[in-house]
Amino acid sequence: MVFVYLDVKIGSVQQGRIVIELTNDAPLASKNFFQLCTQGKYKNTLFHRVIKNFMVQGGDTSVQFNDGDNVNNENDKYPYLNKLGKGGSSIYSNEENLNGYFKSENLIPIEKSFYVCMSQMNGCLDSNSSQFFITCEPSPHLNNKYTVVGMVKYGKSIVRAIERVDVMSNKQSDSVAWIPVESSKVIVENCGEWKENDDIPNYIACTDTVGGDIFEEYPDDNDTEKEEFNFENPEISYNIATIIKGSATILLKEKRLDDSLKKYKKALRYCNELLPDDTNNEEWYQKFQELKKTLFLNISLVCLNLTQYKECIDYCGYILQMENVELTTVQTTKLFYRLGKAYSGLKKYESAMEMLQKGLMVSPDDKIIKTELAAVQKTVSELKKQEKERYTKFFS
Repeated sequence: MVFVYLDVKIGSVQQGRIVIELTNDAPLASKNFFQLCTQGKYKNTLFHRVIKNFMVQGGDTSVQFNDGDNVNNENDKYPYLNKLGKGGSSIYSNEENLNGYFKSENLIPIEKSFYVCMSQMNGCLDSNSSQFFITCEPSPHLNNKYTVVGMVKYGKSIVRAIERVDVMSNKQSDSVAWIPVESSKVIVENCGEWKENDDIPNYIACTDTVGGDIFEEYPDDNDTEKEEFNFENPEISYNIATIIKGSATILLKEKRLDDSLKKYKKALRYCNELLPDDTNNEEWYQKFQELKKTLFLNISLVCLNLTQYKECIDYCGYILQMENVELTTVQTTKLFYRLGKAYSGLKKYESAMEMLQKGLMVSPDDKIIKTELAAVQKTVSELKKQEKERYTKFFS
């Protein structure tokens, strides 16, 4: 098996590594893709066409972006925008065939997400060059029309991140249709050959399998043809979400807060996407709701510990908005305490005192809330004293 990799960043934020397994059924395309990667030809190229629920496209080697590149167009700030996505060159380029067009091969049905296909100029057969696209959904309308050069082996969450960037326009008639907005330029930072046991950096997800979490970041990216991924069965879906939550809790106990947060959010994603219908499956619907409640609470805790105060407040708010889900006294107390701490962290002391006082209404003897409320009240008192002193000096 032969693998290559693309290291991707969006804007200035590193995302991670996409590892592609090249097929033996497309020798011309595989050789081309392999050498373009190992020779660094894809380095600093852009994913220039992003259509959600369809595909992401890149590989125009004629346009490369380096941080610091400028352009004389105030609206887009891309280099060479008028050329982007219109060029490229394969390893078969010569004086008579500058783009290095080569014969189409392995024209098979596009039955799954994460096929890597060679793009064709104007959709014409035998016009493959350096451009490629990665499918984000099964695409039967492309069946037997494009050379399939490989499949994404690792880094599916990176492809999903690319798929979700904002684009300049979603109107096909626009000249900038499907191009990511300037602040979300999708850049290939590096490329090359990947071998088993090489690193697979991922900065947007935690890929640690601790606690049995062997699942993809998004439910549909698992092999749903296997019975263990039959998400039509709410019990299977619930159990998987619970395993992911357990993995997050292990990481939290190890004080790996960033990784724990990513895992809790992953578990929440599974809950949201696999939530059964409340009318046809009320029992499992309610179990999912209870799990979501716990996840909201845990996420708010981790966000608070990471000093992500606004996000902590948001997740506490989501709990309060949940219908037909009851909070225990302990959970309600924790909720108001975290809200109070978060508002205090944002220096919104009046709101902090309000939340902490509500917490005391639920648990009048809670020493932790009493201590925090006293600290906030002391801070408010000192701020008022300092303000009074400033005004006194001003008028003296």
